[in-house]
Amino acid sequence: MPRRIVYILPLLLGISLFGALVIGIYAEQERHAQKVRLEVFYKLSTLQGSFESGLNTRLQLAEAICSLVMLEPNLDQQVFSSFVRGLLINVSGVRSLELAKDNVTSHQFPMNRGSSPLGMTLLEDSPSDIQELVRRAMRTRQRQIMPPTATGQGEDVIVAATPVLLPGGEAAAPRIYWGVILMRIDANALYREAGMGRLSASLDVALRDPAGSQDGNGILFGRSDVFMMRPVVMSVPVPGGYWQMAAVPNPGWSDSPRLETIAMVGGGAILAVSGLLWATLYFLLNGLSEREKYRDLIQRAKSIILRLDVTGTISFCNEYGERFFGYAPGELVGKPLAGTLTPEKNLDGESMKRFIYRVLQNPAADLFNEAIHTRKTGEMVWVSWANESVLDRNGILVELLCVGTDITDRKLMEEALKQSERQYRMLADNVTDVIMGLDAEGRYTYVSPSDQALRGFGRRDVLSLPMEDFLTPMSGRIFAEGMMTLVGKAEGHKRAPSPSPSLTLDLEFLCADDTTVWLETRFGMLLNDTGELIGFQGVGRDITDRKRMEALRDDVERMARHDLKTPLGAVVGLPGEIRRVGDLSPVQETMLSTIENAGETMLQLINRSLDLFKMESGAYVLQKTSVDVLSVLECIQNETRTIVRAKGISIGKEVLDNPGADVFYLTAEEPLFRSMLSNLLLNALQASPPGGSVTVRLWQAEMVFIAIRNKGEVPDDIREVFFDKYSSAGSEGGSGLGTYSARLVARTHGGEITLDTSVPGETTITVSLPVSAAAVEGEPEAD
Repeated sequence: MPRRIVYILPLLLGISLFGALVIGIYAEQERHAQKVRLEVFYKLSTLQGSFESGLNTRLQLAEAICSLVMLEPNLDQQVFSSFVRGLLINVSGVRSLELAKDNVTSHQFPMNRGSSPLGMTLLEDSPSDIQELVRRAMRTRQRQIMPPTATGQGEDVIVAATPVLLPGGEAAAPRIYWGVILMRIDANALYREAGMGRLSASLDVALRDPAGSQDGNGILFGRSDVFMMRPVVMSVPVPGGYWQMAAVPNPGWSDSPRLETIAMVGGGAILAVSGLLWATLYFLLNGLSEREKYRDLIQRAKSIILRLDVTGTISFCNEYGERFFGYAPGELVGKPLAGTLTPEKNLDGESMKRFIYRVLQNPAADLFNEAIHTRKTGEMVWVSWANESVLDRNGILVELLCVGTDITDRKLMEEALKQSERQYRMLADNVTDVIMGLDAEGRYTYVSPSDQALRGFGRRDVLSLPMEDFLTPMSGRIFAEGMMTLVGKAEGHKRAPSPSPSLTLDLEFLCADDTTVWLETRFGMLLNDTGELIGFQGVGRDITDRKRMEALRDDVERMARHDLKTPLGAVVGLPGEIRRVGDLSPVQETMLSTIENAGETMLQLINRSLDLFKMESGAYVLQKTSVDVLSVLECIQNETRTIVRAKGISIGKEVLDNPGADVFYLTAEEPLFRSMLSNLLLNALQASPPGGSVTVRLWQAEMVFIAIRNKGEVPDDIREVFFDKYSSAGSEGGSGLGTYSARLVARTHGGEITLDTSVPGETTITVSLPVSAAAVEGEPEAD
């Protein structure tokens, strides 16, 4: 080697050693920082647990008072004081407890010590923050807490509001809001009990409310700058949210005390011989390896970590694993896995020794597996394992690293679910009604055996196919519209949780022998935990005989109406012939007019009934003309003037697109349109209480809309069948055909009618017609 290259070897050696020294200093600093953070984390977790335990202990007092109120809703002050005094024997830091029935302070302990005066209305007379706290508790029906607030006596008080909910009259009825319990807790006493002051010599601790940190007022305890010093942060769950507890060492994050020593040793190493250099490098690499193992154990501290040698013997088990299986530290090392932590054979009868040997021979084939294990006490537990090979430099397996997670609870739930499914299938397979399951797209996912007995299709013939493929065209359209309605109800169910909506439809199903059967099917929705639709479930009952009877009845009625027109022609025509004969007295002329008008009215009723039948069968041909909706409403208002005056009802009309408009044209068959609007407006007037109001709003968007709103609610038991034939709210003389014929007219025009009872005390009927049916604003449209 050339001499000049030899001369630069010491320099290269020094540069290498200097680089190693820098790396060593950085690694030492990281190790020290990690160690200090772990110490802070341990102390902070103890502090957080003590604080959370102390707070929950005091908040649980409200649950005891709730139980007392449920048992004795009308308890007096003396009983309340005695009960609370007993609860507070071993609990300190509770400044006051007050009970507010219907949000009016009715009980206190102790009397008038920082509490609201008896008889004070919390939602009106108390401070605004207390009012907001009570409102949140009423709205969520869950306990709510307010961050510490300074009082006039120099104390920081935490106020908690717990709603008192009494059981409803029936098992499924919602719970009744009785009142609220206000508890005032001394925050400083809670801090002292948790030990937040004792650790001030070694830690700087701060507590804040994240909800109030954006405006700078979120610090509850300690210095605000703690949260800007890269602290260790832990969440403290509180009712209605969480607080954050942070800590840093006092007086701050420090450098490693070994940095100076490392620097001196490193400087000597730069001047040392190459042998010392290799020793230093070995020390650094060995230290990095040990730190990596340490970090790996810390990251997996809540999992079971095992190392197995090639014979299946346990060579390492972490502390969590030893505690989980019930063994003392180091007791598992050197023992075989099979027979110690696992039974000799698994549930399938396979030898566990053979299974472990197979995994050791080919770990890649069983990277993940679930196995049953035995604790030292004999208790059986399930563990899910993730396995990874540990190879030497030559790629030969030397150990197997196994990381396990306890899945005993999941296994128990899976077994309970299987048992429940077996019971459900036993029930579904033995009922006479047809039980069906559909996915969100309406495809069959399940059908009970009774369907094959009724329609002749096997399960393989229907599963995964759309239900509409097995319906007649008319029933297919009814089913599609019904599912859209049900999905719309699901959206409302997500916004305001309530019993899952359902819908009952009469559908005509196709049979395997080319006949049809009618099923009265009740559909319900299947929702996941977030309220999203995942499918439908239906139960159908054979109503073919009933449908045949109804069809026979309709045929008889239709024939009767048709046959009545022949003799009615004489009733309508004879008065004119008699008039032509002449020589009639005024009384006779009046009688003839009465007969003639009655005959004309009856003829119109028969024709309208026949028109309804044509609309039901889809054979009706519309004779459209331009219709002024405001003019029609004015005529109907004049016709109903008697009921309007008798009940003192006011009627308002409004065109939302053009409030000052005098006309609002659309194209429709005027008699049918007027009949529909007359039925709906008359229903609104009859349902309105005396002195109420009826509002008609008109507007045009993607469709033309006519909304009729009145005071009063449709009874719950007929909302689902409000537009069905012969459905009536019990009004005297009602035939149950008014709303049915109105919806039939709207659908004949290509529109729809919907019922909205979401606003308490009000009912809104909305008629929607295709926008093509609307005329140009302010101008009649040609027919």
